[in-house]
Amino acid sequence: MKILIIPAFFRTKSRPTAGSFFWDQALALQKAGHQVTILYSDTYSVKCIGEYLGYTEASKLVSENVSIYRKRVFCPLKHGMEGHRETFAKEIQKLYDIFVGENEKPDIIHAHCCVWAGYAAMRLSEKTKIPYVITEHATMFQLHRDKISAANNQYIAEAFGKASKVICVSEAFRTLISEYKPKDEMEVIGNVVDCERFYPAKKETQKGISFLTICYMETPDQLYKKGIDILLKAWRNIAEAYPDAKLLIGGGGHAAAKAVEWCREYGISEQVVFLGALERSQVADQMRQCDFFVLPSRYETFGVVYIEAFACGKPVIAAANGGPDEFVCDFNGKLIPPGDVKALVLAMKQMIENSEQYDAEKIRAFAEEQFSAPAIARQLEQVYAKIKKSEENEH
Repeated sequence: MKILIIPAFFRTKSRPTAGSFFWDQALALQKAGHQVTILYSDTYSVKCIGEYLGYTEASKLVSENVSIYRKRVFCPLKHGMEGHRETFAKEIQKLYDIFVGENEKPDIIHAHCCVWAGYAAMRLSEKTKIPYVITEHATMFQLHRDKISAANNQYIAEAFGKASKVICVSEAFRTLISEYKPKDEMEVIGNVVDCERFYPAKKETQKGISFLTICYMETPDQLYKKGIDILLKAWRNIAEAYPDAKLLIGGGGHAAAKAVEWCREYGISEQVVFLGALERSQVADQMRQCDFFVLPSRYETFGVVYIEAFACGKPVIAAANGGPDEFVCDFNGKLIPPGDVKALVLAMKQMIENSEQYDAEKIRAFAEEQFSAPAIARQLEQVYAKIKKSEENEH
């Protein structure tokens, strides 16, 4: 099958892990024998003029047998969601024209995130008559539902409504967006974990206990969303109880300076190591060498980083925020109430004191069975096959 993927955001040289779940899914489908192409428009406003001028991404390339067509667009009038919507859709249409001039027409369009990849897919589908699917990941429906204007909500509802299928990354998320689409017209399919990249290995050094967290820290809002403030407050207690313990924080961004400031304020700078921005391979290396993974996010639609930790055989600590609730359980980790510092301290202490109860092989097997590339590709193939059969019956 020929599959055209439109992501709402995608990796760049400055953000190498952005949209990693889109990319992993594309690779999963390619490895399952499908022809996969990605179309993406990098749209910049005046506020991001520096990034626009420094743009170095190739307009066309083939990476791991997946074709990528992308371009940069300067949109000086871009303002929030409204400005981005039409610009993004028009540029995707232009990229499609280039793509289809060199390739056969795709069988299906798969957009990731309705705002505005799903909208662009709808517009493209209207012109090409190719059915489209939307996989929704965006936390905006959890965090900023009240900030969506009536006009934008109309476009969102239209894109969801006309999609042949809407896929949600968790059951809780399907319930959350059921106002746009009946639940029986949506599927739940989790994100892919690259089990070839993320795998267990013996820890190189046994000195001290280490917790790892991974978080992109571009804005203060992201620090709050990912619970980094909670984690550092809790770490004061862990640092006192376990002087040799280390908290490793992977991820770059301008707001990382605020996290560093908190560490100084709490007197824990010696026990917290900031690793900076990491490539995917470096994230995997860090996961293999840590003892536990912790990310007490206040909001997660899924949380692929937890599954990556599972693939490395590591138990995790997460907040019960709708996403991790569906896969974190007693044998592979602990769930805490969102925003609860005391509960986080207790969970970390219990994990340290009872580390022998976690079976790395069992945790790894769970990730492979539920979220590996072949497992997710099979589920997507079933969705595509149903859509194709429905299209054939209509004609």
